Amino acid sequence: MNHKMLKTIFLAAAALVCLPAVSFADGEGSAAAGIPQMSYEEFPRIDGSLACVPMIETLAKMVTGCTDIQAEAVLEDFTNTNPCYLQLAEGNRDILLVYEAAEETKEQLKKYDPLDIRELGKDALVFLVNENNPVQSLTIDQVYDIYTGKITNWSEVGGNDAEIKAFLRPETSGSQTLMRKLILGDAELVEGQIDVIPSMEGMIDELKEYENDSNALGYSVYYYASSMHNIPGVRLISVEGISPSNETISSGEYPLVNPFFVVTNEQSSEKALEIRDWLLTDEGQGFVEECGYVRAK
Repeated sequence: MNHKMLKTIFLAAAALVCLPAVSFADGEGSAAAGIPQMSYEEFPRIDGSLACVPMIETLAKMVTGCTDIQAEAVLEDFTNTNPCYLQLAEGNRDILLVYEAAEETKEQLKKYDPLDIRELGKDALVFLVNENNPVQSLTIDQVYDIYTGKITNWSEVGGNDAEIKAFLRPETSGSQTLMRKLILGDAELVEGQIDVIPSMEGMIDELKEYENDSNALGYSVYYYASSMHNIPGVRLISVEGISPSNETISSGEYPLVNPFFVVTNEQSSEKALEIRDWLLTDEGQGFVEECGYVRAK
């Protein structure tokens, strides 16, 4: 991941990035020692998914007291969802805040020592259209049929008489992993009707600009689309009549929810384990929530 691109995303999302969590109500699982404290040099080698970047940066500032510039620097070698799992397995990282790995990555990981994967929070696969598209909701079956070529025109799902242009992420991306797990399975995708978009940012931008029309369909994860790259001209649509929100994701009412994780292994540093353990306490889960995500518990 290009660091200049990451910095642009940080600045664009500055008003929405999580605020440091200072204190939360005590409860079962609360850490007696509270928020971990360490020097900047002791902060673990960290990596993860693009949608977790704001939380990683804020975490670095909170536990080390470092500057914004130093917090950005901990992500100089950021690799994104699937590559970071292998970086951790090979001993090049200490901790990940990350979305689920693709099946191909899970197969690759079998040759390494097991990873310690713990649920950190919840997010969801969401679908986006140009704001001029009149369609308000799709069913899971309709999404499946669009991406497998059975539905090719918006009029078949209550929209205008216009060919559907379906945007797709690469198979190694985190959002495509969710798309495969929650909707497509091993289904083959129709050629010609689908364009592969390399980045989540690019996916949303294309939905706004595609032929200055409203016939494109794309997807992302809720946190990224609603907080990190929420741009005019693009809107989220409901799935099975349920609109995605922190509330419907938390309750499970929205049908395409999936957890994201904090991941370590036996090679992880002591400071990485301190951070992991704290993130799973009530106080740490409050921090996750303050960051705008949905807590795991």
